[in-house]
Amino acid sequence: MQEKIKSLEALISEKKNIVITVHRGPDGDAMGSALGLYNVLFQLGHNTSVITPNDYASFLHWMPGNDKVIVFTQEEKRAIEITEKADLIFLLDFGQIARLDTYANIVQTAIAKKVMIDHHQEPDESVSDILFSDVTSCATAQIIFEIIEALDWKNLINKEVAECLYAGIMTDTGSFKYTSTTEKTHHIIAELIKKGAN
Repeated sequence: MQEKIKSLEALISEKKNIVITVHRGPDGDAMGSALGLYNVLFQLGHNTSVITPNDYASFLHWMPGNDKVIVFTQEEKRAIEITEKADLIFLLDFGQIARLDTYANIVQTAIAKKVMIDHHQEPDESVSDILFSDVTSCATAQIIFEIIEALDWKNLINKEVAECLYAGIMTDTGSFKYTSTTEKTHHIIAELIKKGAN
């Protein structure tokens, strides 16, 4: 993990054009992870875009940064231009590039470095330059929190970041009912509440 953190730190040590994308039909964990990370990278001054393969449930639209999300099926030309100019692409909450549907080929052929962060079984390692995979984790949002912590960026977890990550963890644990919910999960949730998550 520490080696990967160092590699990621080197990638984002200077201002970059960054794209964050998630699987088709994104759920609470996908959008919570993407917008949580977006709100951190925004504070660091990166030119960051969140691109989803298609639209998603309106009950997720409350998340901070949602108004900046680009939906590929609705703004294809703009999404392609941004992706082709990206220096770095984060692939969140999926392990197989096919889960990007019609956006998959654009991402795969982009010259950008790719960082995959996921908690599902059997991620395709060939897709990314850096892979953060933890199949024991309850949510990708939990892994995002752990990466933020490892990068010593916890000071960047404001109310906006906290609420996005909280939503991601809460939805993927069935409101903390599933067996994937651990002591670590509750500690993270407590920290997010301290940071302002409502």
